[in-house]
Amino acid sequence: MTIQNSADQATSGAPAGTGGQGDRAYEGLLDLLMSKEIAPGDALTERRLAVRLGLSRTPMREALHRLEGERILERRTDGKLYVRKLTVEDVMEALHVRRLLEAEAASRSAGRIPEATLANLRARLVCLRDGNDPTVPDHRNTDEDLHALIGEYGGNRLLADMIKDLRQRTRMFSMKRMPERLPPICEEHIAIVDALASGDGARAAAAVVAHLENVKQSILTKLAEL
Repeated sequence: MTIQNSADQATSGAPAGTGGQGDRAYEGLLDLLMSKEIAPGDALTERRLAVRLGLSRTPMREALHRLEGERILERRTDGKLYVRKLTVEDVMEALHVRRLLEAEAASRSAGRIPEATLANLRARLVCLRDGNDPTVPDHRNTDEDLHALIGEYGGNRLLADMIKDLRQRTRMFSMKRMPERLPPICEEHIAIVDALASGDGARAAAAVVAHLENVKQSILTKLAEL
């Protein structure tokens, strides 16, 4: 089975000042990829995509740059950007390696992250869980903050960078595309935060493994629908 690549946020060296328009272009492109309106192997043209999504070329250029940085798009020898192919095996392999690396990072960072930082993050997660609104932007922020903290306090920069890279490869499955996952994800993240705060490395690693196993199962369910 072959699916289209899409992914997540961040990278970028993108042009400053595009703000929400850049995010809109990025999300619009991901929607086209997930709906298969743009297929693997298709060449992408900045101008045509901008017209199609009703945006200017500057935010579209930013979005294309982000997707290229996240390896969803690739620039070939002709200078054009093409949609890369991504197999189910690619996604599962990335998740498997994430599980190994993030469990190690969580074990190393347990008890090292400031209590106040974790308490603030936990309060935000509780608000998201209780509000049960997958459109709230802070979901993405809490997700990034938690995983970044684990990497930062794991004490190994290479490990943190590898985790960040692998996370980008599975970011097509955002909360926008799997809104039913909001309450369980919040609960899983709260369990990770509590384990980190306890200082128990084995417990923190186990919480991360449980979370990523649930992520894997939800992605498999989503792929079966495509």
